[in-house]
Amino acid sequence: MLTKSVAALAALLSLANAQSPTERTIPTLSPQVAAAPSLTPTILDPTAPNPQLCPGYKASSLINTTSGFTATLTLAGPACQAYGNDIEFLTLEVQYQTSSRLNVKIYPAYLAPGNQTRYILSPELVLAPTWDGKTGKGNSDLVLTWSNEPTFQFKVSRTGTGEEIFSTYGSVIVFEDQFLELRTSMVDVYGTYPWYQETRYNNTAAGGNTTAHGVYARNAHGQEWLLRNGSLTYRTIGGSFDLYFLSGQDDGGDGASSALETIGQFINGCVGLPAMQMYWTFGFHQCRWGYENISVMQSLVQNYRAANIPLEGVWNDIDIYTLYRDFTNDANTFPVDEMRAFVAQLHADGQHYVPIVDSNIYAPNPENASDAYAPFERAAALGTFIRDPTTGDFYFGDNWPGFSSWADWLVESSQAWWTSELMMWHNDTPFDGIWIDLSEPSSFCAGSCGNGRLDENPVHPPFLLPNDPLQANYNYPEGFNISNATEAASVTAASASQAAILSTTTLLPVPTTTTRGRTEPTPGVRNLNFPPYVLNSVLVGHSLLKGSVAPNATHNDASNTTEYELHNLFGYQISNATYHALLSVFPNKRPFTIGRGTFAGSGKTTAHWGGDNTSTWGSMFLSIAQALTFMMSGLPMFGADICGFSGNTDFDLCSRWMSMSAFFPFYRNHNVKASQADA
Repeated sequence: MLTKSVAALAALLSLANAQSPTERTIPTLSPQVAAAPSLTPTILDPTAPNPQLCPGYKASSLINTTSGFTATLTLAGPACQAYGNDIEFLTLEVQYQTSSRLNVKIYPAYLAPGNQTRYILSPELVLAPTWDGKTGKGNSDLVLTWSNEPTFQFKVSRTGTGEEIFSTYGSVIVFEDQFLELRTSMVDVYGTYPWYQETRYNNTAAGGNTTAHGVYARNAHGQEWLLRNGSLTYRTIGGSFDLYFLSGQDDGGDGASSALETIGQFINGCVGLPAMQMYWTFGFHQCRWGYENISVMQSLVQNYRAANIPLEGVWNDIDIYTLYRDFTNDANTFPVDEMRAFVAQLHADGQHYVPIVDSNIYAPNPENASDAYAPFERAAALGTFIRDPTTGDFYFGDNWPGFSSWADWLVESSQAWWTSELMMWHNDTPFDGIWIDLSEPSSFCAGSCGNGRLDENPVHPPFLLPNDPLQANYNYPEGFNISNATEAASVTAASASQAAILSTTTLLPVPTTTTRGRTEPTPGVRNLNFPPYVLNSVLVGHSLLKGSVAPNATHNDASNTTEYELHNLFGYQISNATYHALLSVFPNKRPFTIGRGTFAGSGKTTAHWGGDNTSTWGSMFLSIAQALTFMMSGLPMFGADICGFSGNTDFDLCSRWMSMSAFFPFYRNHNVKASQADA
């Protein structure tokens, strides 16, 4: 009996961040696109159009090249407008780039000036693999074949065995200005970055041998990879198809392929090798959101030393700041002179210090001279912030310090400004690396909510903080009531009491605005904030507008590129900017930066942690898969918040998690303020 198993890794990057309820606007379906609930409709909408009933394309005007061929794809019937405006003419480029890598590009044939970035991901932003100058169809591990019956479809197979590794046969390609879809037959798949690695054990197509291959979809728009029995559907709300097929074969000439070779081909040839790290970064690090002052930090270090526990690095969360503002030290709790002495002692003892830097920059109150904030003023003078399209002024979202703006990394002056700010802060607080947070980029409101309201700054975040009144956290790991029965009973009573008070108390105004979901495509119009196709983003409402910088926010390049195109690259870009800034801060050292928002290729400049996890056994279990996935994706310097970030841990969970995480490259204990942490 044939046994098949697939170990795979696939992209599930999307324009996440949504928090509010959704009002759904259901369009009247056009005659060409009937509803098909049994297939893959848009999230939470079983009446949504089935794009596989669109007409597809026909290929013509084929031209052979040294490295492959090009052709024109023409819409094969009436435009269906499933989730956007159909593009009538497309260009197909097939290039045999290396013996183990085949590239397929599909993009609009006619691009007006200023529209390039809507569809084409510039190699200046993200590495684009290129032809090696010697490979062609005749000496490639892979071959692409295609048919026009009934419409254009293609498949990629191994030249040696004929094994099919990717096939769109039996489905149509959909290419609209805000929606792309391509389906392939598959055995199974799991995913996290825009690529997957598939291993087929005892593969009959390879004579019973095990085979492996990979596919990288170089597209930074919001996207989904939908897993169904026997198929994988790739959907994105913009850009183009830019697929790289990796054979997984080595240079031995025997035709064997493996997962290790596939991963190597992805990292070496598609996204770039990961950054080398300084030795100290692999040691154990301690952090907490809630270290109240420098005395607490000093006691922390002394207690680790007294217990003879190795401690390589000490970190500060946003407690260090003056009113949560980047590049500042609270004069009352973390005064500059005491911080310098503290870090100097750490260095004398062979230890290191890493502070946090958030991606947002506080916008000071223009009517309050005492609220001046120099980092914002210096950036504003350079015009380096992302802009509000409705006013042309800077985009003002909301974050920890209040109304804030975000750097436009497409503007060259942003790098110089960022480098300068980090160098000046290093003179005050001599850090050894930088922790970049909220780089999705995260905003706590919908749209440019600070526009015309900067005189209200600083404002409280639109939600309660962990140490605010009536915000005690009574969540404990599974099994806590068994190992800590007396304490569990007390916790249960306290939790019930707090819940009773909250049920009759309004601590913050209740939001009255909601966000819309799917909208009907309008000829010639692109709805950026509420696109016709609704991604299954991670927060409630599936909105692209709330929880992040809005999709219609614009950049300062010649094309006024929008966040709709660049959202998934913000974390990638700020990590790159930080890496190069640290080269100036530490000319003779390898930069250490760790970031939350990442994209394929981020490993070249940054480490990564798993974000805000929970103090549960389930989170600990999932961190293993997270670590392996990111290593396979070219970002090996990964670790989770040990013992969990949110909620309360206990001895059983935390000790097990500490033991396990010693095997992760990045090893840091970190948790939220007001929680009970055993580490």
